[in-house]
Amino acid sequence: MDIHFQYRTLHLLSTDADIPGGNILPMDENDWPLCFKQLTEGNRDIAVRCSSLRSLLHYLHDNYIFVKAAGGIVVNSDGRRLLMVRNDRYDLPKGKVEAGETLAQAAIRETEEETGLSGLTLGPLLLKTYHIYNLYGGWHFKQTSWYAMHLTHNHSLVPQTEEGITDLQWLDADEWSQRLMTSYATMRNIVSQIADQLPFIKIVDK
Repeated sequence: MDIHFQYRTLHLLSTDADIPGGNILPMDENDWPLCFKQLTEGNRDIAVRCSSLRSLLHYLHDNYIFVKAAGGIVVNSDGRRLLMVRNDRYDLPKGKVEAGETLAQAAIRETEEETGLSGLTLGPLLLKTYHIYNLYGGWHFKQTSWYAMHLTHNHSLVPQTEEGITDLQWLDADEWSQRLMTSYATMRNIVSQIADQLPFIKIVDK
């Protein structure tokens, strides 16, 4: 499990795992406040060997507002993947789950609202990502569930400008991945996991 903040990542590892190479700082699970201070104020990714998630969940519960969200990774009939520009960063459609919605329902609704698309076919749940952010002086912990989606017909793209979305593009898989790798840590995490977790999209790409 990874927790992201903007361009940095907190890697949660098992107690016997090796610390990843590169510019990653090992930290102690007994001081979660210091770990998250380093994540939000430092300039390096960090890694924590975690013997139990209970202490982490207690810390998050006491200090963060939990937000449940869902989004879509959309592929059209040509095998191209949808990419958006939101607040000058490459991103994917997603948003908060509303009361009474399932995760899948929220993923479809948010994707349609942010892109102007309709008639999307829902594929499987691909992965969940976790990130923190500060909004109006309060810290939030967001869990986002990402679903594969397929568009079988041509449809105009209409960016939801009130959400900071200024552009929507259909890209081949390589270009889509390359652009997301220059964006937030959450987007890079999606790209790193996507190859082995897209059975729905793999069929479309043939």
